Amino acid sequence: MQQVVHLNRRLNKKSDKKTINKFIKVKDNLFLMLLDIKQEIVIIYSLFFLLSLTSVVLFNKFTLHLKINQFHSSFFDVLFKYSTFLGDGVLFAILGVTFFFIKRKMTYVFLVSGVLTLLITHLLKKIIFKGILRPAGALGEESLHLIDGVKMAMMNSFPSGHTTTAFAIFTILCLYFSKCKSQYLWISLAIIAGFSRVYLSQHFLVDIFVGSFIGVLIGIIGMAIFSKPKSIS
Repeated sequence: MQQVVHLNRRLNKKSDKKTINKFIKVKDNLFLMLLDIKQEIVIIYSLFFLLSLTSVVLFNKFTLHLKINQFHSSFFDVLFKYSTFLGDGVLFAILGVTFFFIKRKMTYVFLVSGVLTLLITHLLKKIIFKGILRPAGALGEESLHLIDGVKMAMMNSFPSGHTTTAFAIFTILCLYFSKCKSQYLWISLAIIAGFSRVYLSQHFLVDIFVGSFIGVLIGIIGMAIFSKPKSIS
């Protein structure tokens, strides 16, 4: 009986040690992966984040939204009406299937990241911050510039699920195409998709900048889990 107990303890210790080593490996890999992102990409996102944060701190979110909503044109109406689909959750599935034939490991990255995005946004939007009014619900449709064909949502504004999705996906692509000029495209598409939610009056600015941060974290974690350990060259 004592031998069995001793054996179980040894197995538990090995299991705990293996879990700890795996966590350390993921943490170290996560740090090393960040070195692959072009410095300019980090600067672009930092400027987007800091500008959004500053605006949110300085202005009431309702006043800020009305100010932003004043700047519109027929070109931007079309651009943001369709670019908002870059934050549609179905993109996780599309990219997962596409990469299945290119690099199967990436399918797991998109799958796990998609599930994390769904769970986190659902927890925040539908449970923790449930019932927060969106721009159309808080300010009234009559006071906003709206676009024909765009169905307006009224509730559960914080954070923006589309923005979280877009930044998670394009962070993954930035890391996958490491040190490649296509990173400029991915960060641009993420910002456009995020801002489209404000332009369409589906979200306040605070919703998208918080959503962007969550999305970046999800993308980095998803890649770190499934990537092989790297070393600094």
